[in-house]
Amino acid sequence: MSAVNVLVQSDAVHLMTDGLLYADGEVLQTNMQKCIPLKGMRAAITATGPASFPYLLAEMLELDCTSFDEVVAKDREWFRGAFDWYVKNERNSSSEYATVILVGWLEREDRPACFAIELSNGGEKAKFLERNNPHTDPDSVAHDLIELPIIANPMPQVGELIAAGWPIGVDRDKRDAEIDLLHMLEIQRRKRMEDGRCYVGGQAALTTVDRNGVTQRVVHTWAEDKVGERIVPRPIDWTAWRAPREKRCHG
Repeated sequence: MSAVNVLVQSDAVHLMTDGLLYADGEVLQTNMQKCIPLKGMRAAITATGPASFPYLLAEMLELDCTSFDEVVAKDREWFRGAFDWYVKNERNSSSEYATVILVGWLEREDRPACFAIELSNGGEKAKFLERNNPHTDPDSVAHDLIELPIIANPMPQVGELIAAGWPIGVDRDKRDAEIDLLHMLEIQRRKRMEDGRCYVGGQAALTTVDRNGVTQRVVHTWAEDKVGERIVPRPIDWTAWRAPREKRCHG
């Protein structure tokens, strides 16, 4: 389970993801690039689920689109067709689930935006996500490509946010994207699945899309995460974690 967090502000959209690649619970890579800029556009794409799926989508969208407006004009059937082809030809699997997230700059409206759509062919992976995610109400699932101002995937419960001191109810334009998205990632990193394992870590990579284009940088690395080893997050004092970062960023 990858973690993806997005914050849309008036002048930019920010997306943060971790860097773990794993198979059957074993870590294969800690610094995978999961968010892919779309060539020739002020846009980027990521997806939870199969690691190579967003790369396929990026290639398809680059061949067919010249702007983020054209990308988000694609309907559910287009994404569903790409997903079905991928599952049949690249995965040969009876059970796959992916949440596709697109961030970019809308040319006609001259503003940043984020869109998401969830794709599944059912089976055990869909059931696994339902058992391990507290927010799987059918009304909360993005069956079609929908615009969203903020994303936290997987979404922690409110009690977990409060316990970690994550600021709730803050105006989006007043948030510090790097601090708040990394804070959310640290919360998600400590979520254990039903198999007892944690699946978020390696590195935190921040992608920002604004009027000038796409920028990407690694803002944090968890040095304790190793290939071939289980992810064991270190204990954390949330107040001590956040205070120096806010001081550094805001003087």
